[in-house]
Amino acid sequence: MMFTLDRTLTLERREADVFEGHTDQAYWNLIGPYGGWIAAIMLKAAMQDAADGFKPLIVTVDFMKAPGEGTIVLRRRCDRAGRTAAFWQVLLETPDGTPCARALVTLAPHRETLDFSNYRMPDVPAAEQVEPFDPSFLPVKWVRSYETRIIKGQMGAENADTHSLVWIRDSDDRPLDHLSLTALADSPFPRLFLATGRPSNISTISMTNYLHATSAELDAVGDGSVLVDSRCERAGGGFYDQHSKLYSPQGHLIATSKQMVWYDRAP
Repeated sequence: MMFTLDRTLTLERREADVFEGHTDQAYWNLIGPYGGWIAAIMLKAAMQDAADGFKPLIVTVDFMKAPGEGTIVLRRRCDRAGRTAAFWQVLLETPDGTPCARALVTLAPHRETLDFSNYRMPDVPAAEQVEPFDPSFLPVKWVRSYETRIIKGQMGAENADTHSLVWIRDSDDRPLDHLSLTALADSPFPRLFLATGRPSNISTISMTNYLHATSAELDAVGDGSVLVDSRCERAGGGFYDQHSKLYSPQGHLIATSKQMVWYDRAP
C-alpha cells in the first residue's frame, strides 16, 4: 500500500542534484500546497543519498511564493558533510525557474548520550478518549489528510488565549517517520484564528523544525497520534510567532517547531 503522503512526495531525479515533483490536491491549502507538505518534499530531496545513519535534525523553510498546480523542480546543494553533520540547501522552483521556497536541512547521526529536557508532556486524555474533529466546514483540503482530536483551541470560536492541545495522525494510518513528522509540525491552526474566532489573511514566512526523535521513538509511535502543544508569544506589526512542541504517546518530546507568520488583521 502506498500512503497518501508518500504518493504525493514522489521525486524523479533529472540530474545528480535536481529532482522533479508534483503538487497535489490532497495537501492543498487556499492558494497552494500546505506548508508542511512543502517542507516534507524539500526534506526528502535533501535526504536522497544520505550517508548511513544520517537522519533529519533541523529543517528551516522560507516560503516565498506558493507554487501552483503541476510540476515543481527541487535543486539541492551540499555545503558541507562531515562525520557529525551534513548541511544542505534546497530550492523549490516552478519549471520556469521562479523560486517558491528555500530550505536549510541538517542531517546527522544520533549517538548514545545524556538525555534531558525541561519539558514534560501535558496531562491530557488519551487520543482515543477525545472526539475526532470534523473538518468538513473548512475551505482547505489538507486537513482531510489528518485525523485530528482537539483537546483545547477549537476552531470557529473566540478563545481566551492562543494555546491549543491537539492529537493528530495521518488519516490513512501511515506510520510516523521524519517526513510525516516534518509535515505534522505545520498542522496547528493559525493562532490568529484562535484568538479572533474567525479566519483572516495569513501567510507563513518562515518555519524551523527541530526533529529530536530517534528512529526507535518514531517506531514506537507507529500509526498512533502525536500531541501538538502550540502557543503564540507575540503578535503585532503584521506578524505573529507560533511555537509548537510535539510529543509521542509515550511522553517523549519528539519535535519542536517555530514559525513567523504574516497577517493583515486590523486592530
